[in-house]
Amino acid sequence: MLFSSRFDVLTSPLPEPFAGTVARIDRRQMSQPIAILTAMEQEGRLVEASLDAHRQESWGGRRYVSGTVAQIPIVTAISGFGKVAAAATVAAVLERYRPAKVLFAGVAGGVGRGVAIGDIVVAESLVQHDFDARPLFDRFVVPSLGSARIPADPALTDGLVTAAAEFLAKGGLDPAASSSGTYDPASVTVHRGTIASGDRFIASIADASVLLRDLPDVLAVEMEGAAVAQVCTEAGVPFAVFRSISDRADHLADADFLAFIESVAAPLTAGIVTEFLLALS
Repeated sequence: MLFSSRFDVLTSPLPEPFAGTVARIDRRQMSQPIAILTAMEQEGRLVEASLDAHRQESWGGRRYVSGTVAQIPIVTAISGFGKVAAAATVAAVLERYRPAKVLFAGVAGGVGRGVAIGDIVVAESLVQHDFDARPLFDRFVVPSLGSARIPADPALTDGLVTAAAEFLAKGGLDPAASSSGTYDPASVTVHRGTIASGDRFIASIADASVLLRDLPDVLAVEMEGAAVAQVCTEAGVPFAVFRSISDRADHLADADFLAFIESVAAPLTAGIVTEFLLALS
């Protein structure tokens, strides 16, 4: 079951792309880019640097960079923090660039059992943990979707899981990161499951415990993914989300988060995205 009977809701059919999208690019769609979005500058810069023959434009307070990886057209943007920023960015990208697929990458706090700092979580579904329209709708349910959980595209999710495992198996991280004592690529686990999003940085054991009490199957918590999921679902555009775990959403979260971004999360994001794109080419 996607969620316990406590959170069961009436669901409505999702748009056709979620009936089973093929991950490998259809050559007829090569003119449509893949959108790769991040929340933070550190991650976005490395994704941008991986593009060949890129060009840049700025509008609406954000920078959009277009280019190619292995001849696959790409557009990338940095959304900034939070659900509103993420939703605004992905909506603008969908309208202006008409991408065939959307990937959102970044960091998250690990809250699920066995999810450790440095692990990767690929979303099978996403939920807004701070969304509550009761008594009109059950808690967490997005009215326009009739559901609390928003499923990511299964084929894109499978592709990201494979890309993450292959990238790590190749020892693709910057050696400085793994030798610093903060990250051991050999110990990384790639998880798949539910990611929760909300406009709060979860940074206490008490808050993480409340989150798990209400949504016990959540593996990771962040601030953007479910907003991207809702916009893409309503637009009928396949999407996937993956996160590297920067902290355990506890009292050390702010320190762990800042230390993790530059040394591990940013190169990890860029490496997994590149591995994913090369598999599509």
